[in-house]
Amino acid sequence: MTSKATSPTPSREPGVPAQQDQHSLVRRALISMIFPVFFAVGYTLCFASAFQSPAPHGVNVAIAGPAARTAPLRAGLARGVGPAFDVSAVPTAAAAVREVRDRDLYGAYVPATPGKPAATVIVSSASGVAVANTVEALFRAVAAKQGARLTVLDVRPLPAGDRSGQSLFFFLIRCSVAGFLTIVVTGAPALRQRYRWQLILAAAVAMPVLAYLLAGLGLGAINGSAGAILALLGTGALYVLSVAVIARGLQVILGKPAILAFLAIFVMLGFPSAGGAVSPVLLPTFWHVLNRFWIDAGAFDAFRSIIYFAGLGVGTDVLKLLAWLGVGVLLLALPIWRKTGPWRGRQAPP
Repeated sequence: MTSKATSPTPSREPGVPAQQDQHSLVRRALISMIFPVFFAVGYTLCFASAFQSPAPHGVNVAIAGPAARTAPLRAGLARGVGPAFDVSAVPTAAAAVREVRDRDLYGAYVPATPGKPAATVIVSSASGVAVANTVEALFRAVAAKQGARLTVLDVRPLPAGDRSGQSLFFFLIRCSVAGFLTIVVTGAPALRQRYRWQLILAAAVAMPVLAYLLAGLGLGAINGSAGAILALLGTGALYVLSVAVIARGLQVILGKPAILAFLAIFVMLGFPSAGGAVSPVLLPTFWHVLNRFWIDAGAFDAFRSIIYFAGLGVGTDVLKLLAWLGVGVLLLALPIWRKTGPWRGRQAPP
């Protein structure tokens, strides 16, 4: 009796997928590469276009002093700087100090007089270190032409722990990232809605507090009265909640690709236009316009108003955040409306 020889079955190492599984894994990896490519391209284009060549665009400055004496200087300066600076007049140095302190002006120049041989430039570093340096450089050149020595008066100086003026911007970044990462980690479909929203609300309160404890109390980079710190934390909580609600709405509508939308809205468009790294009046036109209404810009302006300017103008910024929170609520309501709305069950036209 003869037995039929059989060829041995090719074996593969344990844990190594079959060839067709390898092809499937390669396809998935290639699709997943969309995320790092999108991040690299979008991050580079957005941040480079915003920060590569900052230049003044209509920066409000003034010449202080009696109009009859300062009019020729103001007219000549306005012709020389063109649209880069908007040069106006204020009657006295005290008025100039008040307007710079209240953010009506970015800077002012008090010319030298026979009785006062030194000229003065009035700036506010809390309005932005870059724009304060730009204004100082402008009027330093004016003083040099007049042969006058220049003194600098900073009427809203930055705190000792934040000479760069970046601490509130990094506070914004931490709050923003915390907001959309909370949605990423609570996005499991099986998680009940009440638990999800409890976690989101807890994160909205806890993340600004944690960021302040580290940067403020820990490093001394954020300082203010007890009332100002409470207002900062409350506004930070509103910002984190707004980011989280918008991110959750996008997640419900888009699914996994929502992470690309998170990055586009809050990082690639949000951070460059916020005005933290470069003052809005030094940004290119697109980013300057975006700064007027984007969520990150509204939050950063609110933080800066609370800590540096005693809350001046913060109401408008809070309204912007509430409007963005409303956008998030609408995104969440859209899938429900589509299921229960007037076209429920209707067939799409061929």
